[in-house]
Amino acid sequence: MPFEPIKLDIEPRPDWWKVRPDEIVDICKSVKRGKAEIIAETPAGFPVYAVFYGDFSEPAPQTNWSAGSSSSSYTSYDPRGTGSPQTFLFLAGIHGAEAESVCAAVNLIQMLESGSDFRGKSSPELLDLIAQYRFIIIPCANMDGRAISPDHLRKVSHEDFRHASQGTWLNGDIIGWQGSKEHFPLPLDQVKYPGGYPNSAGFNIMHDACPGNIRTAEAKGILQLCERWRVDAVLNGHSCEFPPSIIPPTLLLYPAYQERGAKIAAEFLRRAYEEKFRPDLPETPVVPRGATFNLNTMMMFASGAFPLTLECCVSGNYTFDELMEPNYLALEVFLADGLQKPFCNRAEIFKGTV
Repeated sequence: MPFEPIKLDIEPRPDWWKVRPDEIVDICKSVKRGKAEIIAETPAGFPVYAVFYGDFSEPAPQTNWSAGSSSSSYTSYDPRGTGSPQTFLFLAGIHGAEAESVCAAVNLIQMLESGSDFRGKSSPELLDLIAQYRFIIIPCANMDGRAISPDHLRKVSHEDFRHASQGTWLNGDIIGWQGSKEHFPLPLDQVKYPGGYPNSAGFNIMHDACPGNIRTAEAKGILQLCERWRVDAVLNGHSCEFPPSIIPPTLLLYPAYQERGAKIAAEFLRRAYEEKFRPDLPETPVVPRGATFNLNTMMMFASGAFPLTLECCVSGNYTFDELMEPNYLALEVFLADGLQKPFCNRAEIFKGTV
């Protein structure tokens, strides 16, 4: 690794808060009920794992979603039929310093393997929902960023969070959330510390979204996985300094996804407030939310997938359980909604009725 891990004065983590690269690899290698597969290798040489639960035995698509959705029948891409289980992807750790989704993904794998997570706790409702899907977990997409990031950022200052997350320039100035996006890749020769946002080559995987010029093995692996297994929906786990929320979709997704995403975001906020993950109940999210595009958009292009981004709280006075558990709650809300109506109704998309 070209940069040493950042050192901050943080409290010891609980034993169940397993977010280090070796711990992520170990849990993936231990999988028995599911199947673990390496989908990419990072610039620093770490494996990026995907863990599969359910029946993934069908042959590869004979076309891609772009061509299939413009052909005489969408079934040329997805012949499975409406009675088949939907394919759901829980994507964690795109930004390495945001450990909450990584912790949840690792604990969820343990729960799916043994019946309870590393705390010894189970969630029968969540397990029942997952069992009705083909379920894929990528426990940490940005292993490089995770390797140089703290185990957690609970109770750190705003400045330390930004330093750990987006890094600092050589003169000591914080690069910042927006500043980090003014470069692709981040010019590593000009930084004192790059933060856990980018991989070790300086690329922010979340914004590796230029058609025809995908730069990272991590983004390529994720998009190829979505296309190959006809992913129907994605929960993309992130964290910020604020109370947990789901970010409503942007203008560049199918209109039906915009409306549905706002509905799911509102239900998550209501549940998060009831379960004390939020101190307030904000106004219902509105549609649309700008015209930005990123890896979520590319995943929709890859398979028609309906993507949503979860923002957990990375700092503040939350307990470690309260930092992680909004991931479980978001999955419950999202998966329950998909049983009411298919996430990616390719027949409706093909007809132009979404």
